[in-house]
Amino acid sequence: MQELELMQAANRLVREVMGVSHHHHVLVLTDVAKFTVGNAFALACRALGAETVIALMPMTGEHGSEPPRTVAAAMKAADIVFAPTTHSITHTQARLEAFAAGAKVVILRGVSEDMMIKGGMTVDFKALKERTEKIKEKLTRADQITVTSTAGTDITFSVAGRKAFSLDGYYHEEYGFAALPPGEAPTCPVEGSANGTLVFDYSMDGIGRLSEPLKLLVKNGLVVSLSGGSEDVHFIEQLFKRDPSARNVAEFAIGTNPNSRLIGNLAEDKKLLGTVHFAIGDNKSLGGVVECSVHLDGLMLKPTVTADKEILVKAGEVVV
Repeated sequence: MQELELMQAANRLVREVMGVSHHHHVLVLTDVAKFTVGNAFALACRALGAETVIALMPMTGEHGSEPPRTVAAAMKAADIVFAPTTHSITHTQARLEAFAAGAKVVILRGVSEDMMIKGGMTVDFKALKERTEKIKEKLTRADQITVTSTAGTDITFSVAGRKAFSLDGYYHEEYGFAALPPGEAPTCPVEGSANGTLVFDYSMDGIGRLSEPLKLLVKNGLVVSLSGGSEDVHFIEQLFKRDPSARNVAEFAIGTNPNSRLIGNLAEDKKLLGTVHFAIGDNKSLGGVVECSVHLDGLMLKPTVTADKEILVKAGEVVV
């Protein structure tokens, strides 16, 4: 029964969201852990007559790590790339080069069979797009953003001159990619501008559900200290030792999907309406200038977000 539901979900996304037709050359990029999801997309594309190739690549190990060069070359040769992979390839040079070559890339990082048929994927895509676009416009027009939470977050940063995104599931030519499950409006803090405290109180990439809140002290756009669960802190500190640019506060985003669930997987967690997440590491694909081997998101619940003097989110309730 789940196989039938999985195929129905893939068909909907392929037809209605990406508009695949028999004219397209499609690459489905997946790995062993996500092969069932990848195969559903491949079958859905083939059913529409699209020339479809499925590529099984090794796991990259971390979100933001580059795929093998053979995979990068195949991405550039495709019209549409569906990427249900364990680790995200959004913030990679391979994805940017594929976009420059004309490929439309659909990111499905960490998407499981369950996530395909429940939660965020079941949303009304048109209504979601309208909501996400409104928040995107507010963030794009803003100069300064302040985020607070009852867990202890209190941080201010500049977004002057930075464009926000509407990751509503649809492909946007100016962004160069689509993201599923849908539902976030991200932007890129100006490098060196963030100051204050971040407290991730639910989940984080590379860790999953946090054992206790993870607190990061930020000065001039860089994480300078952190505290929380010992294993979680050790994981982040090892990243900083390997690549100091991972200290960069790379992204801020507001979740916009009322159907998303908190499941300990950032791919869905961070899309939940009224949550926000920050990322550390690479920000180049969001309009920044920092290149890094990783891009890791951390989620916070019930935040309050003020853009200049306008409140966008109040204690986890979107008021736009």
